Amino acid sequence: MNRFKLLVLITLLSSAVVTTASAQYQLPNPGFEGEWNYVTQNSKSGYEPTGWHSFLSMKTGGSLYNSAIALKLESSNDVRPGSTGTQSAKIWANAVKVLFFSVVANGNLTTGQIYGGSTSATDAKGNYNFSDPSNTGYNQTFTGKPDSIVQWVKFVPVNAGDKARVSAIIHENSRYQDPEATTYTNVVAKAQMNYSATTDNGWQRLSIPFSYESGDKTPAYILVSYSTSETPGGGSKNDAVYIDDVEMIYNSELVSATFDGMEVNTTEGIDSYRITLDKGLKYPQFTSAKTNGVSATYETEWTSDNVAVITVKGGDISENPDNKHVYTFTFYKTYTASVASNNPEMGSVYIMSSGTTSINISEGETTTIKATPNQHYEFVEWRDSNGEYFSSDASCRITISGDVTYTAVFREITHTVSVSCDETMGNVYVGDNTGSTSAQIGDGKSVTITAEAKDGYIFEGWMDSSSRPVSSNAEYTVANVTEDLAFTAVFAQKINSDLRFEETAISIYSDEGTFTQTASATDSQGEITYEISDSSGDNVATIDARTGTVTILGTGWLEITATQAEWGKYLETTAKYSLTIEQRPSGVEDASAAAGINVYGISGGIMVTGVEGSANVRVYSLNSVLVREETVSGNAQISVPYKGIYLIEVTSENGRRIFRAAVK
Repeated sequence: MNRFKLLVLITLLSSAVVTTASAQYQLPNPGFEGEWNYVTQNSKSGYEPTGWHSFLSMKTGGSLYNSAIALKLESSNDVRPGSTGTQSAKIWANAVKVLFFSVVANGNLTTGQIYGGSTSATDAKGNYNFSDPSNTGYNQTFTGKPDSIVQWVKFVPVNAGDKARVSAIIHENSRYQDPEATTYTNVVAKAQMNYSATTDNGWQRLSIPFSYESGDKTPAYILVSYSTSETPGGGSKNDAVYIDDVEMIYNSELVSATFDGMEVNTTEGIDSYRITLDKGLKYPQFTSAKTNGVSATYETEWTSDNVAVITVKGGDISENPDNKHVYTFTFYKTYTASVASNNPEMGSVYIMSSGTTSINISEGETTTIKATPNQHYEFVEWRDSNGEYFSSDASCRITISGDVTYTAVFREITHTVSVSCDETMGNVYVGDNTGSTSAQIGDGKSVTITAEAKDGYIFEGWMDSSSRPVSSNAEYTVANVTEDLAFTAVFAQKINSDLRFEETAISIYSDEGTFTQTASATDSQGEITYEISDSSGDNVATIDARTGTVTILGTGWLEITATQAEWGKYLETTAKYSLTIEQRPSGVEDASAAAGINVYGISGGIMVTGVEGSANVRVYSLNSVLVREETVSGNAQISVPYKGIYLIEVTSENGRRIFRAAVK
């Protein structure tokens, strides 16, 4: 129930910076390094820093609310990063029992005094921080008009996502309370912020601008408050806030100055300005100035006919003499200085700043002209208004003595592309000129280089100047030329391929009908055709020129030639083999099978396997000549005198069989 949240509200009230009665523009004891005063009330005691107050010194609306009086403030040696001090102020929330309930009372630190007189945390009439001119010791005099309040805080919430609060209210010489229970017309300015903890619950610097109320109001007091929660009754027990180094900021920078209706805007960090007047204009008079400080003032002085000095002082200048900035404005009568390009497609120019080709500039002033070539072009030189050479530096300084125009001269960048080769093997050229081995090519452009092999030679590829291959195309386009390039065409003499037949001498029987043996080469892809190049007679056989298949017509011998067409680096190449066609020997065709026996040719001989017991083996040539005869058992190898086709007669107890085998 809301009526039991009194202490929560008291702790949540706006947070702020502290000041003593002697301070007019800054809060005293801003880093809590000064004296901490002993305070005791309702049997509770502790220390509060000078100029600051918390629950030990609170004012209550009766004994019912005395339970709110508690120690929730202490000095801490946990100071902000870079601090030269050794102390900060720590406030925290705790649980307080009100009637039969326990509620969270937020930590609260203020330059005024805490008042608790309601059991409802959100009751602004019963729970607040207040500043009263008649409340001796619990108000902070303040006559400045700062632009912002800066402080270091370290928020350590129990629950991530909760927010703490800081509030600073400058008011006139009359009572004020936060939060407001009614409309106050005595407020001069407010600076308030609800803030979250950092990801590591560490220190953070808060800069909060003051928002000033309308009307001409005179500041007399300031009520600054810090709370561990943004909401009365919010947060959790043990939420903590550390506060250190509170400072009021009085801006003293010039925003702009106006001379005879011409406004000159300033740039942060720059205090000297050179102003070029239009031709014929006299030195101007000062009109007005704008500053970034609410209470800042300025003074203007002309140190010469063309130099104005404006001094801006912060609102706390009486206590902080160094809080000022001095700006110098120097005016100059002008001439016209211009720049031009001899060819805008080749490059651009500017004077002083990019995009500007003409400026009004005072006599004797020095400025920069710059020429920037476009891609694929280069800067050559500057020429003055008379067409005379001025400088070869693309960026150079000029001193003005009258109206002048400088012209930048640009030209196209070119690169040499050259080709070479062994002229006994071929010819090379660059571009379309077949007689040119070198050409000037525009930067970024492309050119085609061509290689032509002479008879008996073949083009193998282009090599760059580092002997690295770049292309195997005789016509090679070199794209995006950006430097001098040299290429060498590599030619090679054509050779015969390794075209061959597996067998160079073969014998077959005339009753086999056809016979095929094809030729092959390792990497040549030229077309292969076949023909009978020699024969013992016209009626021995015919041949298919495409497949090499021989159709047998009778007995005799043939010489067959395979011809591979010229291809790539290979010349036209031929290979031959001889084919003998014989009559099959009598009796062989009557042989009966011998089960389980296998006969096949191997290198240098014939292999017989699967003989049970023993078998008689006779080896015949295709013309029925007995070559070998052996008795074998199991598996046996029989050597023969030459490669070719053999007939093998195997006779065993299981029968008689004739085999044919090729020996390689």
